[in-house]
Amino acid sequence: MRDDVVVVTGLGVLSSLGTGPEVFVEGLLAGRTGLEPVSRFSTEGCHSHTAGLVRDFDPSRYVDPLKLRRLDEMGRLALVACRLAADDARMPAGTEGVGIVLGSANAGMHSTIRHLHALATTGPAGVPALGFSNTVGNAAASLCAIDLGLRGPNLTVVQKQASGLAAVVIATGLVREDRGAAFLCGGTDDIEEHAFRIYDRFGPLSGSDGRAEASRPFCAERNGFVLGTGGHLMMLERAAAAARRGVAPYGEILGTGAAASECKPAAWPTQPDGIVRAMRAALQDAGIQPADVSVVFASANSTPALDRVETLAVEQVFGPWGVLVVSIKGAVGEYGAAGSASLIAALLCLARGVVPPTLGCEPVDPAFRVDVSATARQVDGRIALVNSSADGGAHYSIIVRAASSPH
Repeated sequence: MRDDVVVVTGLGVLSSLGTGPEVFVEGLLAGRTGLEPVSRFSTEGCHSHTAGLVRDFDPSRYVDPLKLRRLDEMGRLALVACRLAADDARMPAGTEGVGIVLGSANAGMHSTIRHLHALATTGPAGVPALGFSNTVGNAAASLCAIDLGLRGPNLTVVQKQASGLAAVVIATGLVREDRGAAFLCGGTDDIEEHAFRIYDRFGPLSGSDGRAEASRPFCAERNGFVLGTGGHLMMLERAAAAARRGVAPYGEILGTGAAASECKPAAWPTQPDGIVRAMRAALQDAGIQPADVSVVFASANSTPALDRVETLAVEQVFGPWGVLVVSIKGAVGEYGAAGSASLIAALLCLARGVVPPTLGCEPVDPAFRVDVSATARQVDGRIALVNSSADGGAHYSIIVRAASSPH
């Protein structure tokens, strides 16, 4: 491995399958789902009642209770995931030149709604001043920087469903350009009740059309996505820096790509050209051919439009049934951190020589000419292409090569 290669040296995983990389990958490979009836708030009056809520997460195990009082839901997810990733990378707090690029679709929403409700019902006197800072979109990244002594660049990416993978694409470029010694990056996202009801009202969630709700990527019977939550952070740095600390990487970032499609603000694109350009840009950046890729971890999330257009894009780049295609959205749902969750899944699974099943994919839509499997499959290679798309037309692709053995 060249010393200037960007590698992943630490992972922080909080998911609906459980806490930690091992629990996450074991759940995916075993075909378990983190999607279940929502218990955090009432879904009475909604068409949809299912979500992927972070499981087995007790933030008081990681953060002092006094500090927890000042953190909202997003801050807790981000801070704990960052601490876990930094500890896993053996990167001490305050290390010179470490930055953060955090992606989220719902940053600040919980605190903003609580503050607006307090203003409306009790006036300014009823609004807790200490909580106001959590209402801004970059609050979580800033809190992580303060806690871990991160003095490098501090960025927040809000790119809807593609936020997490977009953050990794940006961080990769910053490491390559020597804008920082290392970067914590990826996505965190949580569900807020009002946002859930808005999604339910306007129809993108599974079950909104009156049919049974479930996350069914690539399935002929798919009818919308299921919302998920999670924190999926990683540490990126140069291979040489990791070697000096004696840290074995999970894998390396070979190439990145980004593009956009012309479409309505809250709609999925109808043509595959944007996804095609993002994937081809990543392949060119990596200096490899489509035949070198063992598996595509797709953005497909069980919506009729996105699944269709992504399969067309994969077919254009790899040929009909030219590459194994996987989506983990049937297990964890769709959310702003789902792209970085897919990247972590790719690294962990390929190190084991297995890719997870695509839950809910059968019967596969007969119009799709891609190789999708409802069961776990063995693979020989260790290179994956990971896609993430957002409604409104933003697309990101990353190509990674997993380590030759589990971390």
